Amino acid sequence: MKITTVLLDAGGVILDESEHEEARAEITVEILSTIVPGYSISVYFSDIEEAVKCFCPGVYQYVFWNALNKDMPLFDKLYATYLSEWKNRKPPLKLTPGFENELRAISGDFSVGIAGQYGKELLDLLEQRSLLNCFTHRLTQDDFSTTKPDIRFYDQILKASGVEPQLCIMVGDRIDKDVIPAKLLRMRTVLVRVGLHKNQQPRIPFEVPDLELNGVSGMAGAIHKLAEE
Repeated sequence: MKITTVLLDAGGVILDESEHEEARAEITVEILSTIVPGYSISVYFSDIEEAVKCFCPGVYQYVFWNALNKDMPLFDKLYATYLSEWKNRKPPLKLTPGFENELRAISGDFSVGIAGQYGKELLDLLEQRSLLNCFTHRLTQDDFSTTKPDIRFYDQILKASGVEPQLCIMVGDRIDKDVIPAKLLRMRTVLVRVGLHKNQQPRIPFEVPDLELNGVSGMAGAIHKLAEE
């Protein structure tokens, strides 16, 4: 059967989240260092690495939960502080360098949709950059009550877009939230190894993506290659 549709993860594929990750790390260390003696940026990234390795869906929650020795009341208090600070200091969204060219090379041959945990602000950015017209399907996280890694999130996107999963390629930056649920629904998969999850490894053969890239460069070629198989 011929591949007709490509779903693109927002963070790590459409969006460059590097400034976001720097801000998250800074906020976390500021908060936890007042409570946890010796808490530092190196400890933070060590905890992030553990969260990625164990396929934890919420890596930032993991950092607080681990640092606070699973003290629920303290976690609730400090994580709420973190979310408030993040809301105030969140950097503006920024497209991944090189994404625009890859998108235009894809959209000429495939229907393109979004499968990421961003909402209207992503559509606004794409509109500002004159790229929204490259997307056939413009549903975002705002349109759904479920989210990754729940396969119902992907299933709802596919149904709303009117496409069968076996005719679709999912491109994402995480094995746990992108590759696994997509493969469970029989989609083909491309893993872009960037950001916090770039070193995440499959635990069993089923979790191996169909293709891997070390960035968005070459994404269009990878998608066309999969579509021809």
